[in-house]
Amino acid sequence: MLTIIGERVVLREFAKVNLYDKEYYKWLRDIEVINELYKMEYLLSINFDIIESYILDLLESKNDCFFAVYTKESNIFIGTVKLGHIDWRASICDIGIMIGDKNFRGMGLSREIIQLASSYAFDKLSIRKITAGTSQKNVPMQKCFEGLGFSKDGQLRKHLLIDGDFCDHLLYSLFKSEIKK
Repeated sequence: MLTIIGERVVLREFAKVNLYDKEYYKWLRDIEVINELYKMEYLLSINFDIIESYILDLLESKNDCFFAVYTKESNIFIGTVKLGHIDWRASICDIGIMIGDKNFRGMGLSREIIQLASSYAFDKLSIRKITAGTSQKNVPMQKCFEGLGFSKDGQLRKHLLIDGDFCDHLLYSLFKSEIKK
């Protein structure tokens, strides 16, 4: 099982044990978490079988890398990070993160998680460009991306509907030479 060790977090290949962790399913049904992921369909009356099928397909995918995020010190499962939609020909992928356990938000862990996953993409997968996106309302994620060297490529104006308001979807990208440690 692939493991990437950082200073405060550990990324491990997402496994069935994570899928069947009751906390994981709770995160996918939490409006605060879902708003940030822009996955409102998770709040609809979809049952676990649909989520299970999606995750199992993701784990078999040749174009996605999906990791469970653990705290290094206490080994607590706190979230996920995905390198997705890998285009092997163009050597690009996107990155997405979820810190589902709210006790671990606001601690700067997102920066380390994204840095570890990005370094893996560049150094092990030979990815040349990583793309990312977030809503204009998610200022901590904007600061995280920009602090790691991501460039703001643009915005889709009033593109996302969050909490009854249309807001901009901000688009970012990063090349290996731009990453800040």
